[in-house]
This record gives sequence, structure tokens and C-alpha cells, in this order.
Amino acid sequence: MPKKPFVILFVLLLAAAAFAGPDLSVADYGAKGDGKTDCTEAFQKALDAAFAAGGGSVRVPAGDYAFRGTLKIRSGVFLTGTFEAPPTNYNPHEKEQGKKYSGSALMAYAGKNDPESDAFITLEGSNCGVKGLIVAYPEWSQETVPPVPYPPCIAGYAGDNQNVIDCLLLNPYEGIRLSGVGRSYIRNVTGYPIKRGLYIDKCYDVSRVENCHFWPFGVAYDQKEKYCEWINKNGVAFEFARSDRQYVLNCFCFGYGAGYKFSESDAGSCSGSFLGPGADCCANSVLVEACRAPGLLFTNGEFTGRWSSSDSCPAEIKQTAEGKVSFANCSFWGPVDTCIRTESPDGLLSVIGCHFDGWDAAAIALGGGNAVIQGNTFADRYPHIVVGEKTKSAEIAGNMSSRPLSVENRIGSRARIAGNGAAPPAPMTAEQRKNYSVDVGAPGDEPFLENFYPGEAAGEFRAGGAKRWSRKNERIKLQVNKNTRYTVTFDLYVPKEALKENAGVYLDE
Repeated sequence: MPKKPFVILFVLLLAAAAFAGPDLSVADYGAKGDGKTDCTEAFQKALDAAFAAGGGSVRVPAGDYAFRGTLKIRSGVFLTGTFEAPPTNYNPHEKEQGKKYSGSALMAYAGKNDPESDAFITLEGSNCGVKGLIVAYPEWSQETVPPVPYPPCIAGYAGDNQNVIDCLLLNPYEGIRLSGVGRSYIRNVTGYPIKRGLYIDKCYDVSRVENCHFWPFGVAYDQKEKYCEWINKNGVAFEFARSDRQYVLNCFCFGYGAGYKFSESDAGSCSGSFLGPGADCCANSVLVEACRAPGLLFTNGEFTGRWSSSDSCPAEIKQTAEGKVSFANCSFWGPVDTCIRTESPDGLLSVIGCHFDGWDAAAIALGGGNAVIQGNTFADRYPHIVVGEKTKSAEIAGNMSSRPLSVENRIGSRARIAGNGAAPPAPMTAEQRKNYSVDVGAPGDEPFLENFYPGEAAGEFRAGGAKRWSRKNERIKLQVNKNTRYTVTFDLYVPKEALKENAGVYLDE
């Protein structure tokens, strides 16, 4: 009897050892981390040996490994570096170590100017991946604009359970491309991919993306610098085509043309849940060109505009999108032109419990489809919501602002508007309309103004009287009695800050 537990434990240990597979090192196959020796053949031999043994881990010791060719990782094999958390490109002991990067770093040279050639690392089959690595592109230069195209850094085109974990992809042209891969798992990936960070298509069994951070690692960032400007107009951080029940958790991107893009491939489009997404200084934080009927769900998101508001819209839903798009407990702030804009003729937009600040044209602009806008808060600027003529229906209720909620309703009774914060002021009587004045900038001026900046307190530029800055396309709307002649007098103050060359102001100081 006392021997039975020992025998059982011994069998379990054997089973665990058999399951783990061989633990190989690329150093045993001739790889040298000197930053010069081509390590393509040595790495591939180690990877093939692990596959031949039925799967296992191929370890990459600390070093800078150069590659003139590409790698293929097949079923059951992991290429594993030294990092157990997301790395950065910073190496505080570079001179002492005689190496550029800390930890395990792969330096890719293959594929320059040939974006349709093989990816640097191709994942083939199932249950395989890379973990704990830096992948860098030594021939990358911030001075080269437009950037030099390369094939994807990591790609998978068929199989299940392909993984990329704890890796830094340092300035690849395209980061990760997965097509036809089920149950992929992308976690703790950092970097600043140029054209596109992550692309997923033809995923029919729940892909998961967690804690990815696409930010200017290795870039001397300047918003006006040509390289940064190119990414801010052309780059896409995360793109999803056909992916069923996609899950994305706590991901962030900075300075892209589109933060989270939803497109359509020949297989269709995406549905999924996005919890804690963040996007800063993007032309579109969320760009929806297509989505499947189950919809896209954004919860606890933070979406910020970029430096010029004229072409910045954190959430833009195009005419081609048909499904439901939902924002819950998200925050939008500027500078932006419009926080959420939809042009979908048949889609449904749901905005519940969100906050809006820093817009110019509107916080929410409805240009089609149906909408539910409920329980949101708005900053002190107008207009809050514009319901365009092509909108089919809108339910707008329970929203709050420090001033009466501004809703430009162009569909009449098809918009039901109720219970939104403070009630708007009552219309003026005929007697009141005979002779009155409007103190622009003071409380109560809202019914008379359109597209002005928020009011400023008295004394900020001169003593006495509140005021507002005007802006492009502003209007003053005066209430009048029919068939009555009026004299309108303006008492204007134009500060020196407004008297600039070509500003369109021709008044004496």
C-alpha cells in the first residue's frame, strides 16, 4: 500500500515530461548573437528539430541575432526569448554589453521593398508561436518618407491557437497578420508598426488580443515631422476584417490615421467586444467601414483627437457599415471636429453613459440609420447632438450638460427627445421680442448663438462683460416679430490676438 502513491506520482512526472517536449537552444545549432552573423539557418535547424521531436520550446539566449532570410515555426513549436513581460528598445548597458538591445533580439533584413514576400516569421499549423523577443529592423530610418515597405514581421495563414506573447516589434512596416487562424492569442505586444500593427481575417473561432501597446518606441516623435505625419495619415494600429466574436482587452495606440479599423474582406466583417480600448492623437480612433449584424461593442474606452481638429473624428461609422455599433461608459475629448459621426443608412448606433468634450462641429452627428443616445454627459459647448435629415429614428433621453442640451432635430417627430438635463428657456413673448439685448458669453445666450466657443468670464481680456470667441461658420439667431422693422446694434470687442494677417478682421484696434 505505501508504494502506490509513489508509483502514481512517478507516472505523472513521466507524462508531464513527455508533454513538454525537447528544450532546445539556438546556440547549440550555431547561432551567434553578435549582431553580424546570419543566424537564419541555425534558427531554422533548431525549429525543425523541435518539430521533428513532436513539438517543444526553442530558447533564444540574450544576444543580437542577424537574419538575412526568414523563419517558419510549425505546429507545437515555440520560439522563446528571455523576456517574461513586454520589453522596450531601451538598453541602459549598451556600451558595456557591446550589444544594441537587452535580452533576446532578432534583427531582420529580409524582404526590404518586397512587401508581398514571405513574412520574417511565419507560423504554420497549430499550437505554435513566439514569446519573449525583440524583433528589430536595422535598416529602418526615420528620415525615409514614405517608409520602406517590408512583408509582415509575423504572419499566420492557417491553423489554430497561434500565439504572439511578450514581444516588442520595433518599427516593422507591418506587425502581425493572421488570416484563417482560429483562437489566436496576442498578448503583451508593444511597438510602433508603420503601415499596420495587427490584422485579423477569416477567424471563425474567437481570437483574443490583450494589452497591446502601439506607441512611438524607437522614434524621435514630433507631430510635424514627416515620418510621424505619414503614420498619422496612413497608418492603422488594429484592423479587423472577418472575425467572429473577436475579443480585445486593454489595448492602446498613439498617432495613427486609424486606431481600430473595421473593414470587409471576401469572407465578411467583424463582430466583437472591445473592453478598455484607448486611442490618442488619431484621425479616427474607431473607423467602422463594415461590421456584422451582432455588432461591435466598445466599453470603458478613451478616445482622444489629435492636434488639428478639422479632420479628427474619434468614432466614424461609414455608409458601408450595416450592423450595430455600441459605446458604453466611454470618454471622448478633443481637439476634434465631431466625437461620433455616423453615415450608415441602416445601422444602429447606441451611445450610453459616455462623456464628451472638446468638439467643434458636434459631439454626436447622426447622418443616417437609427440611434439610441441615453445617459451621457456633455461639456459646455454647442451643439451637442445633430440629428440629420437622413436619420430614420432617434431616442434621446436622460442626457446631462451644464447648459440646456442642444439638439438640432431635422427629422421632427421621428426623434423622441425627453428628460435631458435642464429644460431650455421658454420662447420669448411678442412683447419681449420688440426690444431686447443679448449679452454674449453670459448665461442665457445659448438660444441666440450657433457654433461659438464656450463663454469666458469677465475681465479675461478687459474689464466688464463676459464674452465668447467666434469661429468659422458661426451664426447669431435673433427672435423677431413678423412684419416689424428692427435696428440691430453690435457692441464688439476685438482683442489684439484676433488681429492677425489674413484673419479676415478689418476693424481698427
